[in-house]
Amino acid sequence: MERAADNVNVLGKFLVFLDTFSKGAQMLFGKNKIQTILLVLMIPAVAGLTGSFQGCAKPQAPAVTKPGGLGLGDQAYDFSLMDSSGHLVKMSDVKPGWYLVLILYRGSWCSACQGQLAGLKEDYPKFQAAHATIAAVSVDPVQDSADFNQQWRFPFPLLSDPELKVIDAYGARLPNGHEGKDIAKPTTLIIDPNKMIRFKYIGKDPTDRPTDNEILFTIQQIEKNDQAHAKS
Repeated sequence: MERAADNVNVLGKFLVFLDTFSKGAQMLFGKNKIQTILLVLMIPAVAGLTGSFQGCAKPQAPAVTKPGGLGLGDQAYDFSLMDSSGHLVKMSDVKPGWYLVLILYRGSWCSACQGQLAGLKEDYPKFQAAHATIAAVSVDPVQDSADFNQQWRFPFPLLSDPELKVIDAYGARLPNGHEGKDIAKPTTLIIDPNKMIRFKYIGKDPTDRPTDNEILFTIQQIEKNDQAHAKS
């Protein structure tokens, strides 16, 4: 009974936090993205009350064939892909305690993708300050990614997923998306230090992507919420 009362108290405090957050955030971002962010923030609170958050339960292997792909609250897909230099990059390479912002992009030929990645390059110090690193994934072969990186000099890896393993894991495949070949839909994911998916946004069209400020804001709110949850 005491534990149930404590859980109700924690949930009550969290709902007050969400109400305050939503009122402020509505002034900055569109309603659709705010609804996504609110759902992101609710996941750890609900999981915490059921004893399955922050090490309370043993992580399960991701259900890659899950309809719609892995989503909020799932363990992230443990990828291992070649970067533009031919080096193998793994999700486990992310520094302990850091977030991973995983960008699935259409290809180096895509002007909207070029703009997004160029913006992330410019704002990369802000992500580092937030203890977040970035990796960008496409179906481009390693040589195409190498040529792309030679031109733009990105501070984060461009990863090659020609078999669409990572892209399919997140339900982001676009059949016949470019020159008759399957590619990724523009997708942004935030993966927390526990390798849990905390944010997932699949664009409805090539230009539909969260801004850098929206991503940074979401990371900040996730971290604040986790800290508040840990203290309660």
